[in-house]
Amino acid sequence: MRGDVATGKFLARGLFVSRGQVCYNTFMEQARQRAARIKLILTDVDGILTDGKVNFFLTPEGKIEEFKSFHTQDGIALMLCHSAGILCGIITGRRHPTTVERAKNLGFKYMYQGFLTKIGPLNDVLEKENLTADQVCYIGDDITDIPLLAEVGFAATVPNAVDVVKDHAHYITSRVGGDGALREVVDFILDAQGKLGPILEQVKASAWTHGPRPKLEIITSQEGLN
Repeated sequence: MRGDVATGKFLARGLFVSRGQVCYNTFMEQARQRAARIKLILTDVDGILTDGKVNFFLTPEGKIEEFKSFHTQDGIALMLCHSAGILCGIITGRRHPTTVERAKNLGFKYMYQGFLTKIGPLNDVLEKENLTADQVCYIGDDITDIPLLAEVGFAATVPNAVDVVKDHAHYITSRVGGDGALREVVDFILDAQGKLGPILEQVKASAWTHGPRPKLEIITSQEGLN
């Protein structure tokens, strides 16, 4: 695991845990500093927005179909991002209509599907939005995500990620993929930017007016998997 990684499981509660001379609360502060600069959140799908399992069922017509399960708290995460003016996008190696529909419903602005090589989509979004890599958070869990995790300003992953991916993360969520991991990252970023508290006050006062959902732009590659 990289030397400057914070883990939500321990540090989000402000606990002091040491490993030799390494002080975890220092790493949490470093992660917060990185999160404070974020203007764009990009995420993988399988293993982050889902639990990574591929589920199949047989239709009455005898056709085999795939379905995915998503967490509703990640839906609220997108609404929070709209309120805070943070853009969101997906870069996934697979192509599936369920993911497209979910991305439309939640208000993702970009969806790159079928991209196993993910640096190209990152550079494309940076050019379109006139951003730099240090203003981007990426959330991934497998080896195809490593180039992006190594490039962006705030790299996040989940406990169920492969170990080598954790070596490239600044933050590891306490929640596993498909169980609100995106929401945890969004809350962390908004809190670091001082935006989460005011939004919560609006919610308590029944005055939360989250921003409009952007129109989804879909870019498809034949490189990846169906």
